[in-house]
Amino acid sequence: MSETDGRTLGQRDAAHHLHPFTDNRELEASGGATVIERGEGCYLWDDQGHRYLDALAGLWCVNVGYGRKELADVAARQMERLAYYNTFFNTTTGPTAKLAETLAALMPGHLNTVLFANSGSEVCDSAIRLARFYWQKVGKPRKRIVIGREEGYHGSTLAALSAGGIGAMHAQGGTGLPDFAHIEAPYRFLHGHDMPEAAFAAQAAQALEKKIGELGAENVALFICEPIQGAGGLIFPPEGYLAEVQRICQKHDVLFALDEVISAFGRRGARSAAELFGLSPDFVTLAKGLSSGYQPISALMVSDPIAEVLRDAEGGLAHGFTYSGHPVAAAVALENLAILKRERLVERVRDDIGPYFCSALARLAEHPLVGEVRGLGLLGAVELIQDKARHQFFDPPGVVAAVCRENLKARGIIVRAVRDTLLIAPPFVVTREQVDDIVDTLEAALEDIRHELGIIAEDQKLAEAVHEADKPLAGRVALVTGASRGIGAEVARTFARAGATVVTVARDAEALEARRAEIESEGGRAVPVAVDLSRSDGTAEAALMAEIERQGGQLDILVLNAALLGELEPLAALNSKVWDEVIAVNLTAPFRLLRLLHPFLAFSDAGRCIFVTSGAARGAHADWSAYAASKAGLEAMMRAYAAENRKFGLKINAVDPGAMPTGMRASAFPDEDPRSVTPVEAAGPVFLRLAVPECSYSGAIVPVVASAEAAQ
Repeated sequence: MSETDGRTLGQRDAAHHLHPFTDNRELEASGGATVIERGEGCYLWDDQGHRYLDALAGLWCVNVGYGRKELADVAARQMERLAYYNTFFNTTTGPTAKLAETLAALMPGHLNTVLFANSGSEVCDSAIRLARFYWQKVGKPRKRIVIGREEGYHGSTLAALSAGGIGAMHAQGGTGLPDFAHIEAPYRFLHGHDMPEAAFAAQAAQALEKKIGELGAENVALFICEPIQGAGGLIFPPEGYLAEVQRICQKHDVLFALDEVISAFGRRGARSAAELFGLSPDFVTLAKGLSSGYQPISALMVSDPIAEVLRDAEGGLAHGFTYSGHPVAAAVALENLAILKRERLVERVRDDIGPYFCSALARLAEHPLVGEVRGLGLLGAVELIQDKARHQFFDPPGVVAAVCRENLKARGIIVRAVRDTLLIAPPFVVTREQVDDIVDTLEAALEDIRHELGIIAEDQKLAEAVHEADKPLAGRVALVTGASRGIGAEVARTFARAGATVVTVARDAEALEARRAEIESEGGRAVPVAVDLSRSDGTAEAALMAEIERQGGQLDILVLNAALLGELEPLAALNSKVWDEVIAVNLTAPFRLLRLLHPFLAFSDAGRCIFVTSGAARGAHADWSAYAASKAGLEAMMRAYAAENRKFGLKINAVDPGAMPTGMRASAFPDEDPRSVTPVEAAGPVFLRLAVPECSYSGAIVPVVASAEAAQ
């Protein structure tokens, strides 16, 4: 924590750091980034002490695992000896020269020349530029067009994203540069699930030949593709596809670049996909596993015929980067490759842990939400689907997998979600026990999601029932706490419009009277009871019992909404008096009220109890310590109460309103624009669907926004 302003490191980071591929506004609102502090093997720890099994190896790169002292030692020795020198002006360094020689020996025989850079984006960019320069040198300057694939990812520099086919990237800043074209990805599960593999492979490859014909082979410089599309959702090519697109490139005199930023150095159980699939590309891009992420370094392997032409560039090759072949990065890469060889990690992926991993993932194939499981080596994809029989995908895409990813993170497993596919790529040192942990936890998360989706489906049916009924709560009596303003007031208005008599409870008598007048002006009925529920002298209970008796001893619906935010401080810094006050209002008072009113709810033929919770209960906001603890306790109370009454027809659920412009939120986020969050009016329909007699589920936490969207 900062000694000057009381903010956590994650909050300070969110204030000053523009994170890549992140909703930065949402990150700031959620309390800042998770600060990863250390790693060992396959595990990471954040600065709060939480441990995570990193089932994505960073970003597909930490192949040898975290905490390798030998790599740190090599880096330190090289920094002491020579921290930096460039490879411009006829110079090199020892590690750089040795790494170039080593890569030439590791790659297929025709790839003997390397250009170094710092990232996958840079070497993909370099392949595009050098391909165009090659055609210029051999007298075919019109050959400039680069063909990529839909859902392809080659980096985020301008040329690399232009070659790629990720729509979300093209939407920010335009579709990229001129002289780029794209063909359909060989995504069989999406485009050809009912076709024989060989037929689909031929069809997908023909898309390239067709595109070259449209553009004119005399204008096409390069076709670039990933052997298995990573960031596009781990799209595995059908058998024979890669060999066929290579043949098409050779037939039409088009250069072929294989983007192996993810795949090289053992991820698929081979040193390269070129070797695995028997390919002879003109360019191969390398990065991630080259140093296992311990240093930023990448390499472009250039085939012998292309390299010979580039060596003859008049005035020298005008391309490269300040840190091309950086000696520290090169030294670390050499030691990383030595570890792979010394510990036979590539062979382990091929012969042992890779087959075990794919077999373990395959257990999920029969799950109702799993449309397809794809795996090779230590690359695995679990694609989710709404309806297997009809091959119906989720709409909108991406929501279900993202929820599942966050569920897994809360359980201590890190994966990636792309559209509705979960991507898994653990370090090469992962054990069988850790693989089982990943798969077992994923299965448990899928069961959670399956349950939640069942609730959403029923929520849609309830929305229809509520819409068709004129007064779905006619003859019912509801009691709503915290009803003087905000969510409680909106719920009271909604219930009254639906025909219920609403007992409104809060401390502010004047505000309750105003709410009564509003409700009655719309033809509803409200009975205000101004009491302080946090008092333990029995006065509040007596007043409520007297009012329920005036209602003929009837109570059908109880909404436990009253809450106190308290001071926003970490637990260790929180005043104990503040803790006691927050717990008294948010947890103890609902317990006493529930105990008092349970007999009435149990007697009703449609008893309903709805708790109001918060994302803070699941760690959404740093430093909301007392409030978060009280809401977590409230969720536990809800589940216990639901389990105790499952046999008796009493339905108990919780609603998470999310971000709404309430007075409590305004005090927590004083600079927030109220128009940027969900309006309070969205809460009413969700509470109403949980309150009607037709609602049959219990023990659920229902989010307002998701439920409102599901009903549209």
